[in-house]
Amino acid sequence: MSKDSRKTLGGQIRHGVVWSTLDVAVNRTGGFLLGLIVARLLDPHDFGIYAVALVVHAIVINVSDLGVGTALVRDDEETARAAGPTVATIALATSVVLGVLMALSASSLARLLGAPTATSTIEVMAITLPLAGVAAVPTALLRRGFRMDTMFVADTANTSVSALVVILLAVAGWGPLSLAWSFVAGQLVTTVILLFKSPARFWPGWDRREARRLLRFGVPLVGANVLGYSIQNVDYIIVGRVMGAVSLGFYMLAFNISGWPQNVFSSVVRNVSLPAFSRLREQGADMAGYFTAALRNVARVTLPVCLFLAALAHPLVVTVYGSKWGTASTALVGLAVLGAARTILELLSDFLVSLGRTRAVLFFQVAWLPALIVALLVLVHSSGIAGAGYAHAAVSCLVVVPLVIYLVRRAGVPSLMVIRALLPALGWAAATAWLAWYVASQIRTPLLACAAGGTVATAVYVLPYLTDARRAFATELARRRANRAPLAEAA
Repeated sequence: MSKDSRKTLGGQIRHGVVWSTLDVAVNRTGGFLLGLIVARLLDPHDFGIYAVALVVHAIVINVSDLGVGTALVRDDEETARAAGPTVATIALATSVVLGVLMALSASSLARLLGAPTATSTIEVMAITLPLAGVAAVPTALLRRGFRMDTMFVADTANTSVSALVVILLAVAGWGPLSLAWSFVAGQLVTTVILLFKSPARFWPGWDRREARRLLRFGVPLVGANVLGYSIQNVDYIIVGRVMGAVSLGFYMLAFNISGWPQNVFSSVVRNVSLPAFSRLREQGADMAGYFTAALRNVARVTLPVCLFLAALAHPLVVTVYGSKWGTASTALVGLAVLGAARTILELLSDFLVSLGRTRAVLFFQVAWLPALIVALLVLVHSSGIAGAGYAHAAVSCLVVVPLVIYLVRRAGVPSLMVIRALLPALGWAAATAWLAWYVASQIRTPLLACAAGGTVATAVYVLPYLTDARRAFATELARRRANRAPLAEAA
């Protein structure tokens, strides 16, 4: 791999990271503010109906393109060009069929989930599936080319249009349908923008050899996505049945809080990790070296944030939601550890997918689900919602992470390299998280406890990395000067 190609790819990755970060910051903030507004316009019953429809949609959308869109992100340019028409056909056909089935079975699904009045909302949400199928190829091509600036435009337009539609319809008295139609309007705008900005346009076509290759790659990913969704929701079923609705409410709040860091970091990392690893593979790069460097950098950022969240669980929950929600902090400790593990696991998964090892991704999800169910049944009975958090932490850290490290070793990355990339950040993050807990425990006011514990621990945590930060800053300045030099000579 030439120096120029590395520089070009490095610039593309930096471009993708910057725009992905901006996308997450703007649109997650916008979504949060919109939620506050809509909560004042609609009652909890309307939100419950929409939540049921959203659950159905989330399950179906996971299989809507049979995983073939991800293949385009991984493929080299020539292969992607050959596969484009077949991907378009598979994505469009499956999304239309699933959309029709979702609409026709809306009444049965609504009754199955205990909300018969959600039928019309599910029917409206089904409209988004064919739109997502149309957008599957443009989305994959834009991700493949690190065009996260275009994705930012599409996501921002989605948020803006959805906000306008839901507010207008909610004021007009449409209830849960206002949320459903806003979802459709946002997806429609996103699809139009992505089609217009797509680097290439493919009409539906068919190549039998490409179809077989794509389905061999994509179907295991579909299975992994369905299992992943089950892993994220089986705890709600067990906690609800064992502990009742009140405890489930505390637990759901804790789970939502534990997802704050992961929602930010994972969204940024996953937007660029798969195309970055795939382009490095095409160029014959040292995959083990680049992967462990990426793993080390992700661990340095995500592990302290998640472990600080666990250390400051009680004062944080009381500060943000009030003392009546304090019980939720008992589950947040283990769930924050799960958040750290999931961020690392997602990077490991993207690396395996970039190498075409989608069956390995399915394999560890198959092992994850039954182990989690057993741990939940045992620990929820003995320790309540805190036990549910401990079950997630134990299974993800003691079962799933070692298993995935083994699968990565089979892909050519020695386990010792992975462990060396993780352990320093993990050990230092754990030590400073204990410091955060100790400082916070000495202060009675929850807000001050959070501020003091978080500030002290963060200040101590960054000390070993100051030299690396200065070196990286100097390297970036030198790179920018080198890029400007040819322009000055030309002038």
